[in-house]
Amino acid sequence: MSSRGAKVGALVAAVLVLVGVLLYAGTLGVLTGAVQPGPRASSALSTVEPSAAIGSPTTGPRVPGTTGLPGTTGSPTVVFPTTVQLSTPSGDVVWALVGANLLFRSIDRGETWLERPLPPSAPNLEQAFVSEREGFISSAGSRATQCLFQSIQIWRTADGGSSYERLPATGIAEGQCKAGLSFVDAQHGFISAWSQSSAPVVYRTSDGGQSWAPSRPLPDPPGFTTQPSASSLQVGPGPIRAFGSTLLLQAVGNVLSGERHFIFRSVDGGATWSYLAAVPIPAPVAFVTATRWIQVRLQGLSQETTDAGATWHAFAADYGQASPYAPVVIFPDPEVGYATNSRGGFQRTVDGGLHWRSLKTPGCC
Repeated sequence: MSSRGAKVGALVAAVLVLVGVLLYAGTLGVLTGAVQPGPRASSALSTVEPSAAIGSPTTGPRVPGTTGLPGTTGSPTVVFPTTVQLSTPSGDVVWALVGANLLFRSIDRGETWLERPLPPSAPNLEQAFVSEREGFISSAGSRATQCLFQSIQIWRTADGGSSYERLPATGIAEGQCKAGLSFVDAQHGFISAWSQSSAPVVYRTSDGGQSWAPSRPLPDPPGFTTQPSASSLQVGPGPIRAFGSTLLLQAVGNVLSGERHFIFRSVDGGATWSYLAAVPIPAPVAFVTATRWIQVRLQGLSQETTDAGATWHAFAADYGQASPYAPVVIFPDPEVGYATNSRGGFQRTVDGGLHWRSLKTPGCC
């Protein structure tokens, strides 16, 4: 072989060896995962508030119909009809407990919602928030026959549900059923208790839910008599409202022929309650002010009192809904109000109850 041919052959051999080395290195890199790292993608969730786990930040899939904050991992889909329980610390801030275990917060009058965590393994929930971040959750145990007794647990959160503190709730007896968690500020709250054989009482706290004391039993309203297993008085629907030193609550008298609705008042912090007025039509009443109350019903049937129930007159609200049952309505201020009905519908007014606009129920499609 000539000298030139030998040089060409050597060059070809060197090229083949180099190609083999490169191929081997590439194969080894694939097998061992030794891939050169690229730039790390930034996370859009890194600045979001803690979500799923109680007290620790965890992210999960978004809940349909919510914005901003991921929902808890494995959040169930809201199935209608459902229930929606509201608390309204202000005209802008709204908390909604949807169904049995979904809690949402809005800071823009219900236009957008963020899902927030709840205490773990807590059945029969009620919620009462006093600000954008501070509130209380109650969980009632199973009811005994005729509401002879029922236990209750209470939690407090100061960070919008990221963590919860279990409160001792001393002073609440097991006798009677419990419901109607209400807080008028961070220190003063109420829970009603009743049974089919005794008059209701209202437990009250003045230390943020640490300790509670029962009121004197509510007196029978005129024309109504509590009779074991025949007629009973139950506090609700709707929360207890405070207007200065005046507290107002609604109570339902259950009799064999149907329901009767009454309004009670307390001027000593809830220690005693006195009958104030009867409601002409048995349906929920919304306390707009201490003396102006409205009953929001289907279009054309709403009514209003401006003298604390002494007289009632028609009220031209344009409220309408598919459900035949009257909604529960809450007014955090004299102009802004929110209404929910038994099928999960949700509406808002910004003119004292005259005009209503339907909003998307949080967690819905």
